[in-house]
Amino acid sequence: MKLGLRIKRFFYRRIMKPNILKLYQKENAMVDRRNTIASTEQSPSRFDIPMGLIEHAEQGKPNNIMNRTTMRPMISNIKNIHKSYDSLRENSEKPKEKITDAILEEIKDFGKKHGIVNLGFTKLPHHLIFKEKAVLHDNAIVLVLEMDKDKIAKAPSRETVGMVMNTYNNLGIAANKIAKFLRNHGYSTHASHPLGGIVLYPPLASSAGLGWFGRHGLLITPEFGPRVRLAAVFTNITNLPYAEENPHSWIPKQCATCGKCIKNCPPKSLYEQPIIKENGLKTHNDSSKCFPYFTGNYGCSICIKVCPFSTTGYKKLHERVMKK
Repeated sequence: MKLGLRIKRFFYRRIMKPNILKLYQKENAMVDRRNTIASTEQSPSRFDIPMGLIEHAEQGKPNNIMNRTTMRPMISNIKNIHKSYDSLRENSEKPKEKITDAILEEIKDFGKKHGIVNLGFTKLPHHLIFKEKAVLHDNAIVLVLEMDKDKIAKAPSRETVGMVMNTYNNLGIAANKIAKFLRNHGYSTHASHPLGGIVLYPPLASSAGLGWFGRHGLLITPEFGPRVRLAAVFTNITNLPYAEENPHSWIPKQCATCGKCIKNCPPKSLYEQPIIKENGLKTHNDSSKCFPYFTGNYGCSICIKVCPFSTTGYKKLHERVMKK
């Protein structure tokens, strides 16, 4: 047990922390870079999971997220976040701005080959960029990757957190590959990794018509409920087929009569009534209560596990709400 704790501390202090601090330098450099799009006064603050894990380890707090099954994908995640910034130098100085229908179809097929179960297009609302962060472009391709249903059903468990970390890793790799694919066709791109992303993903994905976010703060999709992870590729392409409407706007009606995520949340970090933050944004999740439990209990995921959209399914719930 003591040896395991020493290994974890070494991993966080000597491997993760230096790499994450370098990432922050690259993120800060983006803010100072010319012609980037920065956050606004209404932008939310990002809760940094990687740095939070390091702080917990250094303080000797319970932490079972890092184990033999998660260390390797975590290293790969950090590597691919670095790649999303380092690859910006590969963008053309005079990129093309229009895309053809044929290349759009190629993107969808290319994404499927790398596990992307759905993707959507939207204009990035600038207030969704995290505070003190910046992106290169505000035309967004939002990417969705499914999490394994059977392993979510075992949450919280070592097997669940291992699957979640691998999902983050696979999606981060896919985002970088799609960004490179578009660069090879002459466009400018900026990949945003699912772990420690640049923007608040659930409302971005909602604006792309991919689903709607529930009171647990997660995107609910028609195919997989909240059992997904999200990433984005930002590009200079000006004629993307943006979503014009969202057919999932009925979801809050189901959430208002449910509350399973709130009732089953072990640290009681989900509230019936929303918390109104200084910037006017609303949330039902108190991260100061969520994260300590999340860290000490295999990344938790109980709110995903008990959500009726994960168990009953989108279609049946939609029929019930419409009848009412």
